Amino acid sequence: MFKRKWKFILAWMLLFVFAINQAVPALAASEEVTDPSIKATYRVLNQKATITYEVKSTAKLKSFVYLPSLVTSENSARWAASGKELPKSGSFEVSKSGYYSFRAEDVNGGVTVSYIYVDMEFKAVWISYLEFKSTGYTKAEFEAQIDEMFDNVVDMGMNAVVVHVRPFGDAMYDSSYFPWSKYISGTQGKDPGFDPLEYMVEAAHDRGLQFHAWLNPYRITTKNTDIKTLAADNPARKWLTDKKKLNDRNVLSFDGNLYYNPAKSEVRTLIRNGVLEIVRNYDVDGIHFDDYFYPTLGSSYKKVFDAAEYNSYVKSYKEQGIADEILPIDEWRRQNVNFLVKGVYSAIKRENPDVVFGISPGGFLDTLRMNDRYYVDVDRWLSEPGYVDYICPQLYWSFEHSKYPFDGILNRWLELRKNTNVNVYVGIPVYKAGSNEEPEFKKNTNILADMITTCRDTEQVDGYMFYRYNYFYSNATQKALKKMFSILN
Repeated sequence: MFKRKWKFILAWMLLFVFAINQAVPALAASEEVTDPSIKATYRVLNQKATITYEVKSTAKLKSFVYLPSLVTSENSARWAASGKELPKSGSFEVSKSGYYSFRAEDVNGGVTVSYIYVDMEFKAVWISYLEFKSTGYTKAEFEAQIDEMFDNVVDMGMNAVVVHVRPFGDAMYDSSYFPWSKYISGTQGKDPGFDPLEYMVEAAHDRGLQFHAWLNPYRITTKNTDIKTLAADNPARKWLTDKKKLNDRNVLSFDGNLYYNPAKSEVRTLIRNGVLEIVRNYDVDGIHFDDYFYPTLGSSYKKVFDAAEYNSYVKSYKEQGIADEILPIDEWRRQNVNFLVKGVYSAIKRENPDVVFGISPGGFLDTLRMNDRYYVDVDRWLSEPGYVDYICPQLYWSFEHSKYPFDGILNRWLELRKNTNVNVYVGIPVYKAGSNEEPEFKKNTNILADMITTCRDTEQVDGYMFYRYNYFYSNATQKALKKMFSILN
């Protein structure tokens, strides 16, 4: 009896010891103390940068300071002498490019030093589908090309890339709405076996570059209207072949090309959903639309393209007894584009307020306001909130151009900005340097540098986008680029 009692007690003691041995490591892991972590980002708006930061610490924070310079040593005397105290999270404005350093210390002596480089000018390179092969890539080939391109962009002193991810109603990523692009797999709809966008975003961020995903919202094809050339899962092909007449008008054929119909709510939903999946699934910094909206419709603009939808709109308003509210067809078309732009902007901001949305229209203001083409409401986008975070007009003319001299058209665009929360970037035509497009591009090797200087002299331009990557390696552009780089950086 005595032996059985002690055996019982011993068994419980061993079980207790085993339980303690299992619990202590878990307890120790949960109480593991690490040094503070610092996250800092910034956004430039109208020549001022807002730095947003946050410190996280498992122990109580003793101090958190910043310096407007590069300091990498946690023991530097400059922290105590000149460091400016900050709360654990928040933001502050700066007005100069350069390094901003942070030091966080907790009560246990844990110290973390971090820094961020603020560039007051946005400097981006457009990388279009023309920079990619239409015959497709292996994973290794694609990643090698991206590595080379992004390394070169960094060497140029740029801080962002704007890369085509949907040039023709297709996708350079795994999309639930659009087919794979032939510019990644060689055949529209064919899965390349890897995710190009995931790699591009990671590669950009690893190099300190912002990544803006560039989309053409309405364009489906150029110089081709044969729907059989589209992938079976292409929504345009499905709409045209599903025997449902109600959605046939979601896709329009005009002048040898196919377009999504800007007047259709189903089209706007498709485009908006396509943007949302990028923002949700990838750590992009921006969504970018270029200048492809309505095509040039010509003198018959009141009778072609989406005129049938306009006529239905007019009929509906008359039946409702509100004929006095009917818009002219050109204003109605601008409204269609505005519905899309505002819807995309709102969707992005609901999903991730840190992702910016911008548009790069053609720079020819007078043409943009014509009644037969584009229908982009740049006056509204630059005046009212809720449409865009930035506008980047493509100012692709020399200073000697008879209608759109660079400095003159630049000032006209800047005068349009009534909403100071919208950044204005300028599209710079690298591709024209050294060419015969205009005499000044051929004879004046300072032209690109002069464009940058002119923009800076206004003290209103927030940055530049350079069109496009391949032209940085053209023999014709080298003299002008060398002079541009000498002042750009």
